[in-house]
This record gives sequence, C-alpha cells and structure tokens, in this order.
Amino acid sequence: MTSASPELSQAYSDRYAAISQRLLRDAQRELDLGDLIQASEKTWGAAAHAIKALAQKWGWYHQGHHRLDASVHYIVSERDRDDLLGWYNTIGALHRNYYEHELHGDTLQRAINATGRFVAEMEKIRVEPVPVFPPSESLTRSQGRRLRLLNTPPTDNPPRYVDVSLLPPVEPEPPEAG
Repeated sequence: MTSASPELSQAYSDRYAAISQRLLRDAQRELDLGDLIQASEKTWGAAAHAIKALAQKWGWYHQGHHRLDASVHYIVSERDRDDLLGWYNTIGALHRNYYEHELHGDTLQRAINATGRFVAEMEKIRVEPVPVFPPSESLTRSQGRRLRLLNTPPTDNPPRYVDVSLLPPVEPEPPEAG
C-alpha cells in the first residue's frame, strides 16, 4: 500500500481527477485547433490521470504504464466491465499516435468521446467506498499477480507523498513574464 495518510491520499486522488478533467478539455481544444498530436497525448493523459485518481484512493502504486494497465485490468475483471477495457484499448492507440501520427481528426474525435465516457466511469468507481479486496487464496492467478504489482512499491522511483502541490497544476500555469 502507499505510505500516504488517508487525508493526503484523498487529496492526491482528487488532484489527479481534476487534472484528468483539465486534460480532457485541453484535448478537445487541441483537436479543434487541428493539433492532432497534442490532442492524442492530452487524451491519453486524461485517461492516465483518471486511473491514477482511482488507484491512489484504493492505495495502489500507479507509477508506470504497467501499473496503469494492471489497475484497469483488475477493475475490468473484478467488475465484469469489458466496456472499460475497450475504451482503454482505444485510448492506448492515442498514446501511440503521439509518436506515430496515424490517426485522423474524425477518429480522434471518436476517441476523445470514448475517453470522456471512460473518465466518467472511472470517476463513478472512484467516488464509491474503497472496496475490501478478497483474500489472496480466493483470487485468480491474474488477479493475484495484478494486486501484488499494485501493492508493491516501485524500487527505482519511490513516490513522495509529502505535498499535493508537487503534482502538476489543475489549470495551466500562466507564462512567466520576461
């Protein structure tokens, strides 16, 4: 489990959720301006921060793509939510698009819409009480592996649960005068 106090963990969770909403708005704005690359990456960021918000509240470590993937796959299997997995796979294509430039505006718009649904569903789950996780002997092999990963602190970059202000701002910072 993460080492943050419950209050600080909730503050981090709330901040990740707010960042997710900002990035979703930014993604639509970038698409409207014709910047498909930035729209793709901001859409991925919106989804990633929604996952981090839920994982943080549940006490899971969420650094890195593999932990984001494990979080989504655990939720999908635990709640029988294949729709979340479908949306997440679509969103993953947007992250690849940041590097590969393969998707067109109409495809991106559909993906932004799907990401909005994904983020909304993750938020519905996040605001529920933290679930009681089943004992390890009752888990499937995949579930157990995912929960071990999500409850094992990273060794190369331990999280710093000191100050929520260390997270990115909810709204973009104004340019520095100079």
